[in-house]
Amino acid sequence: MKYRFFLFDLDNTLWDFDRNAHDCILELILRHRLQDYVRDPGQFYEMYRANNEKLWAMYEAGQITQQKLRHVRFAITLEEAGVPDASVLGPDFGEQYLEMMPTKTKLMPHSREVLEYLKSKGCKMALVTNGFKQVQYNKVRNSGLDHFFGNRIFISEEVGYHKPNPKMFTAAITSIHGKKKETLMVGDNFQNDIEGAQVFGIDQFYYNPSDMPCDGAPTYMGNDLRDLMELVK
Repeated sequence: MKYRFFLFDLDNTLWDFDRNAHDCILELILRHRLQDYVRDPGQFYEMYRANNEKLWAMYEAGQITQQKLRHVRFAITLEEAGVPDASVLGPDFGEQYLEMMPTKTKLMPHSREVLEYLKSKGCKMALVTNGFKQVQYNKVRNSGLDHFFGNRIFISEEVGYHKPNPKMFTAAITSIHGKKKETLMVGDNFQNDIEGAQVFGIDQFYYNPSDMPCDGAPTYMGNDLRDLMELVK
């Protein structure tokens, strides 16, 4: 099958969330002089990531507010690390993290090369991402990804729905006048990106750079975004 329309996830598909977040957290640990409590920034980041994933699931399910998510995720992690007054420092740490994150510009391997190729072939592309509106827009602009997507950027906070809700995919595919049979969703999150696209009725490319075991059946799966260059009409 060959495709003319592409929907892309942002975090850990095009924009390297893990490396950028790790850099931010390391800078904040130094800024707040927490080295005596956080001796292993990598381990601290893994603690944060686990807490963040749980809280994001609760936020997407409507169980907690955006403000609760933003304020609690670092408070919990700092407390687990033994930092005094974690409940007080947590919200400030979290807001500084959100301010810093969009300034980071590391991308996933070959993402820019692949986007340039798809654009050169006349493919139409839209970005579909869960996240906070201002943070995601700034990530896209600062890393130069707006060159490929223009105003075809759909963020859950702005649209009012989270992936895997079909309304997110509807908004994106409508913006590029895409036909379902010629549209491919590209993402690293199996539930939100791949299963969401399956329910919506479009093909999927499961970007799986860590070669995680996969029990589902995506249309395609690979650990290199350059595989997409073989799927262009």
